[in-house]
Amino acid sequence: MSSVRLDIVSEMAARVAKILKADGYNTNAGQLVFLGEAPTLGPSDAEEAIALVVRDDAVRHQGENVFTVLPVEVQALVKAGVPGPLVAIERVIADIKYAVEMVAGQQDHSLGGLLVPRGLERGTTRPLERDAGSEFVGASVEYRLSFAERWGGQ
Repeated sequence: MSSVRLDIVSEMAARVAKILKADGYNTNAGQLVFLGEAPTLGPSDAEEAIALVVRDDAVRHQGENVFTVLPVEVQALVKAGVPGPLVAIERVIADIKYAVEMVAGQQDHSLGGLLVPRGLERGTTRPLERDAGSEFVGASVEYRLSFAERWGGQ
């Protein structure tokens, strides 16, 4: 059984997984996508990666309908030792925005029809705090995904 929420997370993951230089992007960040787990970048991993983090949603009810705003943070991660880490992070951020927001060169605010019209909004882009000893630096782009579903998750 699927749900709108599961479909949205799956579509977001599929879109960022397409970020490859061979497909015209700036980076190969799509080679390594973390979903809801603490990222680790080993010596044999690519220099950049992406992590999807689902944040607390906001809901309101109207009869049997549940309207949800789901914040999803798409994190651009770059190995700490790369030369010019800020530029490397900005390349991944540019790739994320294009991969999430565009389909076949056209703007897509509905995430492929999964959301209500204009249901995909870009929020803030912010640097990620770097813990001591962390193996990567990064920044994130927040997306707010608005959708409606019936009571019971359908």
